[in-house]
Amino acid sequence: MNLANERWLRLTDHEADGPGPQGHALPGDKPAWPRDRVVDFQHLALNIAVNAEARSVSGTAAHTVTALNDGPLELILDAIEMDISDVTVNESLSKYHYDGRRLTIPLGNAKRGQQFTVETTYAATPRIGLYFPGPDEGYPDKPAQVWSQGQDEDNSYWFPCYDNTNDKQTSEMIVTVPGTWHALSNGRLDAQRDNADGTRTFHWKQERPHATYLITLAAGEFERIDASKNGLTIDYFVEAKDVENARATFANTPEMVACFERVTGMPYPWAKYSQIVVRDFVFGGMENTSATTMTEDLIHDEKASRDASGDGLISHELAHMWFGDLLTCRDWGHGWLNESFATYLECLWEEQKHGLDEYRQGIVENTELYLGERYRRPIVSNVWNEPIDVFDRHLYEKGSVVLHMLRSLLGDDGFFRSIQRYVRDNQDRSVVTSDLAAAVEAETGRNIEWFLQQWVHSPGHPEFNVRWSWDAAANCASVTVKQTQSTKNGTPIFRVPLAIDFRTGRKKPVAFKVEMDGPEQTFVFPLASRPDVCRFDPHNDVLKTVDFDKSVGELVLQLADDDDISGRQWAATQLGKKGGLEAIRALEAAVSGDRFWAVQAAAGRALGAIASEAARDALLRLLKVRNPKARRGVVAGLGNFRGESSVLAALLPLARKDQSYFVESEANRSIGKLRVPGAFEAIASNFDRRSFREVVRVGCIDGLVELRDPRGIDLLDSATKYGEPTQARRWAALALGRLAKHVPDQEGRVSDRLVELLRDPDYRVRVSAANALREIGDPGVAGHLDDMAKRELDGRGVRAARYAAIELRKGASTSDEVQALRKELEEMRLENSRLKERVTRIEAAGSSPQK
Repeated sequence: MNLANERWLRLTDHEADGPGPQGHALPGDKPAWPRDRVVDFQHLALNIAVNAEARSVSGTAAHTVTALNDGPLELILDAIEMDISDVTVNESLSKYHYDGRRLTIPLGNAKRGQQFTVETTYAATPRIGLYFPGPDEGYPDKPAQVWSQGQDEDNSYWFPCYDNTNDKQTSEMIVTVPGTWHALSNGRLDAQRDNADGTRTFHWKQERPHATYLITLAAGEFERIDASKNGLTIDYFVEAKDVENARATFANTPEMVACFERVTGMPYPWAKYSQIVVRDFVFGGMENTSATTMTEDLIHDEKASRDASGDGLISHELAHMWFGDLLTCRDWGHGWLNESFATYLECLWEEQKHGLDEYRQGIVENTELYLGERYRRPIVSNVWNEPIDVFDRHLYEKGSVVLHMLRSLLGDDGFFRSIQRYVRDNQDRSVVTSDLAAAVEAETGRNIEWFLQQWVHSPGHPEFNVRWSWDAAANCASVTVKQTQSTKNGTPIFRVPLAIDFRTGRKKPVAFKVEMDGPEQTFVFPLASRPDVCRFDPHNDVLKTVDFDKSVGELVLQLADDDDISGRQWAATQLGKKGGLEAIRALEAAVSGDRFWAVQAAAGRALGAIASEAARDALLRLLKVRNPKARRGVVAGLGNFRGESSVLAALLPLARKDQSYFVESEANRSIGKLRVPGAFEAIASNFDRRSFREVVRVGCIDGLVELRDPRGIDLLDSATKYGEPTQARRWAALALGRLAKHVPDQEGRVSDRLVELLRDPDYRVRVSAANALREIGDPGVAGHLDDMAKRELDGRGVRAARYAAIELRKGASTSDEVQALRKELEEMRLENSRLKERVTRIEAAGSSPQK
């Protein structure tokens, strides 16, 4: 499952949530343990019909099970809010007990290994698990479809099952749908027929065991695109209007299959690989065995493809065919074995397709996303209200960086041999983290329990303070390193093997391997002469933050010549903090001349951080930089020049039209930050322009918040209305709360509107409304959030409502202090900009030729 969607566009549920608690667990959360198994589930046969108009499903679910022990036996199935007609055991009617959530069926005295077939006849109108998007008053042109979403434990809303990850079974589905529809499920299509009543029936068979949450149904009117290769059926199902763009969007799928077969050492393990694009999907994608369901937001047009790709999401879900489907975490506490691996394989795909720099950029971005998480927790954690609570930046991005570190620790040969051993030894099994450690030790002889203990079973990461100096008499460089992270919450002092290297001129760096294992250590290195640059962890092999104060001269050299893209980006950011003419010249050269777009973008943002006249002029000269991702960094940098109408004039054309939707979006965001006359009119004129995933409107929404113009309330309110473009509605809801803080006389009106949105049909809008109410800070609405938490079925909505209510009740007394601090910080920022400007002018005067 993918929550984060593509790295190139971080419009995610996590970011919409806003800041969160210092600790992950909320009051009332408890440890959850894997359920005991009394039977081995061997096969599930579903024979069902769906009624899209009635939003219902009915039929039979037949489970074949074997007893694990001798003695009295009861089979307990998860079956939520169903009408149970009857139950048979080995074709004989059976007694049963049903409480609306669990179906309990006595099987009598059983012998270990004894087999039973239990068939349940049922009907359901599921409120979650099986979804029925279709035309309504707000979206009259939406096609009718039916699709399921089982992860984490929602399939039990539409068929009786053992809804847990610690057992696997083969399955088959006979499903009847309207006659013009195609129905997709797991495995191979065994048969299909047209019925006399105008319906159509499909029979799918999944002949390799898989977990219950991976059983899928997706049905509607779709066009099939055949991309089969090397004997494997590969196909994509999309609406007719999307066929051309879908061919381009999914084009790399066959090559990805070959890539991951090499990575895992295991041929693609399922009967086919289908991807189906549906309306209103509640995640980015879901890796149902052999048949992934995708969000419609994945499909991009030619303009979006200039700086966007669906490869991140596509590769993530494909990677799950091995990590998640073939090997499945025993329980969601070990869910990183599914999600971190799939996220890391996104990076491996980028490495194969686009080279080492793109791989390393993936690690940089995943690190930043984890560092922005709202709390610190161990990656392996079983404390939650619902399992979805742990599907966060730790489970996805932090875990992917941990795998990157493990690759560095073991080396490429040892790492990939270990991964292949892990896959080979654990295929078709439910796995825990110790299974990975066992595979590494069996393959390489290396014990990584210490590594997993600090990176996976403990929270946090090292925070390094680094200083270096040169002893000319002894011809030695000294590097002092401190670990400064707080250890109060269980974060350890880390044991960290890493490299420190030194370079003089254009010579090859001289590298030394060291190991940090204490709170403070000093390392001394003999060198032939004083180096120009010292690098700590030069290829970003370790998850960390670093405070490493360097001179402008050293940073300029590092920005120009560092062979690692993360080092150059870090140097650019540090130069942005230093300021001055030398830094500006180096940053301008990096934007115009660096070979990698992310370094260019980082240098553009760093120029914006300097916020001097010289930096502004450099950015204006750089607006035509070719790479659109780099151009976004330049445009973002210009947003720091508040009050400058000349910058508005430069941004207006880009806000209206650029070769990139994302540059247009960033331009509208930066226009809002300027807070100059004409900014509101400029943003308003672009507000209704349609774009890929509504990124232009989202940029306008952010721009309105930055502008703090009261007129923005009406525009944002209009964008939240049901029937408006769906991708931007949740951002408009969140923005209402952010803007209302700066328009106090509108807070009451906005709060009323947000309370209404707590009942919106789209769970993303409900989540954003809850977080927006938290932003406003009125404890009087906490009761509405309590009500939302009680009625929500999607765990993400439950958590958002619970957390917002908690924060409102405990934070009412601190709101005035927070506002005062924000005001003080803003005044300090402006004063700092003025001081930098004065220094730049003095430097300019000192470097001018004498007259």
